[in-house]
Amino acid sequence: MNHSKEVSKTDKSNPIDEYFQCLSYCDIHPKGIDNDCEVICMERHLKANYW
Repeated sequence: MNHSKEVSKTDKSNPIDEYFQCLSYCDIHPKGIDNDCEVICMERHLKANYW
């Protein structure tokens, strides 16, 4: 008998994963990630959930 595993996903994505995905589009400078871009990602994905 073959039983397939059902993966349950919620319709809402994880805000932390979305934040890290957003950061992946930011410019990286020798001193770190572009601060303005990091703040924008934080406000879009984390502010409503964690602050």
